[in-house]
Amino acid sequence: MQPPPLVLSVTELKAPLFDPFGRILNPQTGETTSQSEAGVFDFYVPFTERSGGWSIGFLEYTGRMLERLERHPNTPEVFSPLKGEALLVLAVDPEDEGGYRAFRLEKPIVLNRGVWHGVICLSRMAEILIVENPDVVDEYHQLTRPVKGE
Repeated sequence: MQPPPLVLSVTELKAPLFDPFGRILNPQTGETTSQSEAGVFDFYVPFTERSGGWSIGFLEYTGRMLERLERHPNTPEVFSPLKGEALLVLAVDPEDEGGYRAFRLEKPIVLNRGVWHGVICLSRMAEILIVENPDVVDEYHQLTRPVKGE
């Protein structure tokens, strides 16, 4: 018999709550533009990473429960929501269920290297743009019980 799922409350996606896991990719207070044209555009560079290249992926996701977490120790990873609703479940230590956080993926974010993560779909399907290094290393952690969002 499988243990009951761990139900996570949703944490608001804002700094500093998200800071232990990565960066929200919208301009933060005090950041200045990299380029600007008055009345036309403001261009910010909220994240820079040297890389030998990037992979751009398109994720169509329907999973409603999480049974494992993954991480990439060698590269940050960008998640940019396109359609539908999804939760991003994050952990620094996958053995510590009390440290799990679920954020509604409503803004583009970048995860730090090595952050354990998984996605839970809240709508019929979620579409997410993912950007990562093409030499990404995947590591997985099987959960002792499934995780779902509230």
